[in-house]
Amino acid sequence: MGRFARWRGMVLEQGHRLAGALRRPEEPDDPFEPTGSLNRLDALVEGFAAGQPVRWSLAGQPRPLPGPVDAVAYRIIEESLTNACRHAPGAPVAVRLRYDATGITIEVRDEGAGGGTQGAGRGLLGVRRRTERLGGTLSAGPRAGGGFAVRAALPAPEEVAE
Repeated sequence: MGRFARWRGMVLEQGHRLAGALRRPEEPDDPFEPTGSLNRLDALVEGFAAGQPVRWSLAGQPRPLPGPVDAVAYRIIEESLTNACRHAPGAPVAVRLRYDATGITIEVRDEGAGGGTQGAGRGLLGVRRRTERLGGTLSAGPRAGGGFAVRAALPAPEEVAE
């Protein structure tokens, strides 16, 4: 039974990796779940803030984003908050969204003591891949003095955003 359980786990793991690699940027991780949207950011932050202090701020003039950009922006924040809860439980987290003429920039920073391994998980690799497919950039890593930061820039020029 032990070998079967390990084999089953490896097969499931490879299946998840393959599904993630084949998923388009606008598709949710679970096809039965609705696609995330920044319109639901309050609920997302509220859900995490129940166990961890999370504050978010906004700069620039918010506007509707193309569907794939909106979904990936939400997923970046969701994954970053999940990692903060997992690797820096109880540490304050700051989420910042900045809209400008070229798109949206997202920064999520936690004040955890360590967290040097947060960038190695599949979740951040998946959102990095989705970000790059949209022509954006994503960086993630430990911050000087402690904590962890995720920064993403997603293109969504004002004249294209609808």
